[in-house]
Amino acid sequence: MRTTIELPDPLFRSARAAALERGVTLKELFTEALDRALRTPVRGVKRMDRPPIAGGAGGEVPSRSNKELAEILGDEELSKAR
Repeated sequence: MRTTIELPDPLFRSARAAALERGVTLKELFTEALDRALRTPVRGVKRMDRPPIAGGAGGEVPSRSNKELAEILGDEELSKAR
């Protein structure tokens, strides 16, 4: 896929110099860097096995009407929308 990005001139010059030094193209340098950045876990963020939903037996999520949700949330506007 082809895309356009804007980089500050000093960063572009550094990237171009790094690519020449490593004997790779800018495309290869950016692809490797982006791939590495996306594979590195974000600090302080835990990955979950499953979404955090409260369910009944077997993990089923009970269905609720708008009125029930409004009562649970205590929202007057929603409770009027029966």
